[in-house]
Amino acid sequence: MAQIRTLIINLLKRNPKGLSFNALRRALGLRGKATKTLEKELSILQADGVLYRDRNKYLLAAEGTEKGYFQKFAGGFGFLLREGKEDIFIPPHATMGAMDGDYVMVVIVKERPGKKPEGRIIKILKRADKKFSGTIKKAGKQFVVLPDDKSLQEPLKIRNKGEFKGKLHEGLKVIFKVREGSAELQEIVGDENDPSVDYKVVVSKYGLKEDFPKKAIIEIQNVKITGRRLDLRDEFIFTIDPRDAKDFDDAISISKSGDLYLLGVHIADVSSYVREDSKLDKEAMSRGCSTYLIDKVIPMLPHELSSDLCSLKPGVDRYTMSVFMWIDKDGNVIKREFHNSIINSKARLTYEDAQNILDGKPLEKDSVSVFVGDSFAKIRDFLLLARELAWILRDARSRKGSLDFDLPEPVVELNPQGRVISITPSVRLDTHRIIEEFMVKANETVAEFLDGNGFPAIFRVHEPPDEQKIISFLKVVEGILGTKFDFDNVDRYALQKVVEFAENQGHGPIVSYLLLRSMKRAKYSIQNVGHYGLASRCYLHFTSPIRRYPDLVVHRILKKAMGKGKTFFDDDYLEKLDEIARHSTLREEISEKAEWDLVDYKKYEFMKDKIGQIFDGVITHLVLQGAFIEIEDFLTEGFVSFGKIKENVVFDEDKMELYINGKTLRLGDRVKVRVVAVDKWSKSMELELYEEV
Repeated sequence: MAQIRTLIINLLKRNPKGLSFNALRRALGLRGKATKTLEKELSILQADGVLYRDRNKYLLAAEGTEKGYFQKFAGGFGFLLREGKEDIFIPPHATMGAMDGDYVMVVIVKERPGKKPEGRIIKILKRADKKFSGTIKKAGKQFVVLPDDKSLQEPLKIRNKGEFKGKLHEGLKVIFKVREGSAELQEIVGDENDPSVDYKVVVSKYGLKEDFPKKAIIEIQNVKITGRRLDLRDEFIFTIDPRDAKDFDDAISISKSGDLYLLGVHIADVSSYVREDSKLDKEAMSRGCSTYLIDKVIPMLPHELSSDLCSLKPGVDRYTMSVFMWIDKDGNVIKREFHNSIINSKARLTYEDAQNILDGKPLEKDSVSVFVGDSFAKIRDFLLLARELAWILRDARSRKGSLDFDLPEPVVELNPQGRVISITPSVRLDTHRIIEEFMVKANETVAEFLDGNGFPAIFRVHEPPDEQKIISFLKVVEGILGTKFDFDNVDRYALQKVVEFAENQGHGPIVSYLLLRSMKRAKYSIQNVGHYGLASRCYLHFTSPIRRYPDLVVHRILKKAMGKGKTFFDDDYLEKLDEIARHSTLREEISEKAEWDLVDYKKYEFMKDKIGQIFDGVITHLVLQGAFIEIEDFLTEGFVSFGKIKENVVFDEDKMELYINGKTLRLGDRVKVRVVAVDKWSKSMELELYEEV
């Protein structure tokens, strides 16, 4: 495949005015099914920005230009997002009509020290086939769409209103695509005041599939599992999961002999039920991962598997893949074994109950934990030993420079009708950390085995951050903390010290948030480039095959690697893995956006009842026009506009400091704010400073 790409590029180099698809096909001598390969390779090269299509011709992208996704904001301006580099500012007059999510080519027109480079879009390489949500409104005698996304012009005329004749009325939530400046309706979702309509909007907007094909379900019923397994049913193995978990895909066991710990991580053997290239497998791959929408889940696998046959329920036999790690007192794995196994979990614990047991406290009043036989009497000793080992592993990671982003997330509680009862910041317990450490170590151990023995894999990679972004981060943090950092080398260890110093000064969350924003996104790749955040030379995802497709693929590879005889992986298989890695990264991003969209809708719906009330907040971002402030109690962000203030406002973008009426505002400053107005569907909240500036 790589050879065809090289031939395409060389052809276009010799033909700078471009070649049509048929011209390329003839020049390459491709016929029949081979033309499909050409289409696929051209699509990949376009997605990578190597070439673009102008009318019916393909052309090489000019050298010296930048390619990336355009993020558009209300007001018409936007940014070209560049992986690992400073984003490029695109002013309203230089967008060339690009929309949010378009893949574009940009030429940089202005660069100034300490400022974001400014660019102009010169080519829209690929239009985002993006769905938007909006509300039907009446404009005179016509119905129009008021988009939720304020980067779109409003209102939008409806280009296909004939298809929905008699069905439209004010207040309807709809899904639409933008076509030539107007809205092409895709679906009517429901009434904007229905508390369940936001869930339906998210599902429709992101194209999430709630149902599974019947043929895929039938395959589950026909699965026959054979082969010898290590029988662990008499071992003390248990699970710790969230209170509302529907599927349990990881269990642990632990013992100690002398200074040596034996950690067992037992993962649901999903690959025995989901056969490669089956209809069920293809359906799981298309989804990529499960999507968790507050109190509902759109699973990667049917509930018959995810919540039953593959779920490691207490007191029932379940097939697993077990990773055994012998770990010394310094956190080193000195021996490892992998087995196809069968277990019978002795307890299903919630994180809260496990913590209560560790602390010698009674279980929650409405506990959902389950104990088999006399396991309750035994469990505390196992938990104490688990914590002892987890802290050893945590300290070992810390010594390698691992970064720990301990940021709270909003926990949204809904009533049966879908209305918000409460929003509270999440609490990270010792028991959360225990499971995190054990899963990280299992993932790392499998990765080291496969990579060290020359087997391919889908790795979870996290590349080092761009140096300029880290320098900018440090400038801002120095202003927040009122100190000057003097590092010979700004490496992981230096960043550890910055975060630790910030936590001691009471600014841990804002500094961790800013550091996280300065990092590149983790992604899936068949190239092992390590995981910067975890300080791991070799890392992958193995521990959640019920909800992540790459984990399922890694299970299959590990089974082949465990088998007797030579395992052969050809170029076609590597090409397939590469495609899965790309697709899984994309599906993960879509799933995360859907999850956060619904949380945001619920947060702003909740805040509509708080108009006029005063809250404590933290400044999370500053611009010349005002300040973004997060209300701490509900982790909900709003905006204080300084547009009405007549006095001069001075903004220092390098230090992220804003000077107004003789007062300095910095990131991380705590202020009191009053809620002025809330718009649920645009996910925005207008605030005003309670203490006058």
